[in-house]
Amino acid sequence: MTRTPPTPLRRRVFYGTAIHSKSLTEIVYLQRALIGVDEQGVIAFIERDIEEEKVEEIIVKHEWSLEEGTTEKVVLGKGEFLIPGLIDTHTHAPQHINAAFGQQYELLDWLKYVTFPAEAKFKDPAYARKTYEGVVQRVINSGTTTCCWYGTLHMTTRILAAICHCKGQRALVGKCNMDRNSAPDYQEDSAAKSLADTEDYVSFVREHCSNPLPEATNKNLSSLVQPILTPRFAISCTDEVLEGLGKMMDRDPDLPLQTHLAENPAEIEFTKSLYPSLPSYTAVYDHFNLLRRNTILAHCVHLEQSELTLIKGRESGISHCPNSNFNLRSGTARVADMLDRGIKVGLGTDVSGGTAIGILSAIRSASTASKAIIFTDRASSTSTAPSPQSTSSSIKSPDGQTRPSNFFSQSHLTLETLFYLATLGGAQLCGMEDRIGSFEVGKEFDALLIQTGQRKVETPVEQAEGEGLELLALEEEVENDFPKTEDGFNPSLLMEPDEPVERVFEKFLFAGDDRNIGTVFVRGRVIGGARPLSA
Repeated sequence: MTRTPPTPLRRRVFYGTAIHSKSLTEIVYLQRALIGVDEQGVIAFIERDIEEEKVEEIIVKHEWSLEEGTTEKVVLGKGEFLIPGLIDTHTHAPQHINAAFGQQYELLDWLKYVTFPAEAKFKDPAYARKTYEGVVQRVINSGTTTCCWYGTLHMTTRILAAICHCKGQRALVGKCNMDRNSAPDYQEDSAAKSLADTEDYVSFVREHCSNPLPEATNKNLSSLVQPILTPRFAISCTDEVLEGLGKMMDRDPDLPLQTHLAENPAEIEFTKSLYPSLPSYTAVYDHFNLLRRNTILAHCVHLEQSELTLIKGRESGISHCPNSNFNLRSGTARVADMLDRGIKVGLGTDVSGGTAIGILSAIRSASTASKAIIFTDRASSTSTAPSPQSTSSSIKSPDGQTRPSNFFSQSHLTLETLFYLATLGGAQLCGMEDRIGSFEVGKEFDALLIQTGQRKVETPVEQAEGEGLELLALEEEVENDFPKTEDGFNPSLLMEPDEPVERVFEKFLFAGDDRNIGTVFVRGRVIGGARPLSA
């Protein structure tokens, strides 16, 4: 991996359609919008409903110039639009080599027979570098601008962090803590070694993978790549390790933490057997002071009401990984109930428990999971689902809005809610909602340029007499209306010329893929995509 210093950014002005979440129930469609991104990759201005002939006048009003070559104007075409970058709040970089393999197992056997043997290979730095290079770029090209990565227990996780840094992805990267109940050849030697390695790892990332914005007051939190404490789960960590990580967070409040919680019934029973004096699995993490506002809890499929209350009280958040939960037969997490309690929720792919990279797959699986819950509840005469414990008729949702109790649990997750979870919800879970997740002045430009292949409405070919001429006219109409597969677009995403942007957007979320992600931007810089703009 060759490290080259980043070239200075040119200012960019985007003219066209931009789409982002305003709340869990509202999507904003900015049409004929003008978005200016400055040399630091920060959104400098947003203008709405601008006629094309007025674009240069507005640019000059903001004291920018297209003539000096320091500003590039990007005009979006038909079927093209900007959305905020997608945020994966839970995935495992070393497991990508096993994606779509081992589906016959549930969680604990899957770890034993599939995952731990694969992760053990990453002791070799050359193997780690070769594998992580390809994994990170594929995930970037899938539209993931921010990723919460699990590495392995090895110090080669530093390589993963360095690759994210060099490729320009925003990332929270964690070295796993695992000093018990793992595998003979894949377990840390001692609690003391586990904690010492973690300290060294955190120092490495902060020293060698730091690129904060120049004016940032907190350099650690402004850097694109940050370390995250990663006790794999309570089963794999001794009390000494869990206690040591809690003390590490006490000393350094900027350090976030990620772990697994209540994914599988067998996992829960194992954990309870290790801590018989504690009332729940969630209480184990709380006992060691690990539940904080910057704690990300993956899965949370089987939580008791008291556990949801505890998570909300500690201001921790949940990464919903529906693809993995289906694949490993773990269950369906009741996300609507979490939202009704005001708990922060984002989406995760959890590869290789999940079988597909990219948050588009998580959006679709989350929709299916929420519908499956509705089916189950409808079929049951008395639902045993947990409901919000509230003495009032309303509750404050994670997006800050006050809604009636049980607002989300009355239906499946809507398009608006799913898109929020994939963008602003993920940013909130990562503690970055003030910097990314939507298009607002002052936020960093983490974005995707989506290209659906939709064509402009062409002038109809005049009707001609005779069968031969009529066929020729028909061929020309078809040629104009529908993109060919050699254009590089996704053949599953079929667009008619006159479809409105709201419909095109929904089709993209549920049928689009990486072929429709033309350019990936992080902090204004081009880092990937199927047809990336020049850097």
